[in-house]
Amino acid sequence: MQVIENQTFTKQRIEIDDKQFTGCTFEECILIYSGTGGTALNGCHLNNTGFAFEGSAAKTIELLTAMHRGGFQELVEATIAGIRGEQPRPAAPQA
Repeated sequence: MQVIENQTFTKQRIEIDDKQFTGCTFEECILIYSGTGGTALNGCHLNNTGFAFEGSAAKTIELLTAMHRGGFQELVEATIAGIRGEQPRPAAPQA
């Protein structure tokens, strides 16, 4: 994994797969994640910066969206709660 430290990026489109950013600043950037490798953002500052998902990562987002719309809201919400580090909530009884 490539390590990038203490750099400032401005108005750039940055592929973040297989990269570890430490102490970096992103100003008006788009961070692209494709799901081809790990990534890390440690102690970074994001100012007017967003994420975009491409490739396998975009397919994962599409799957979660379809599941949520298709009646599996509780499963998707539980997955998001796990990402947040929250305790899972017991499932509501089915009628």
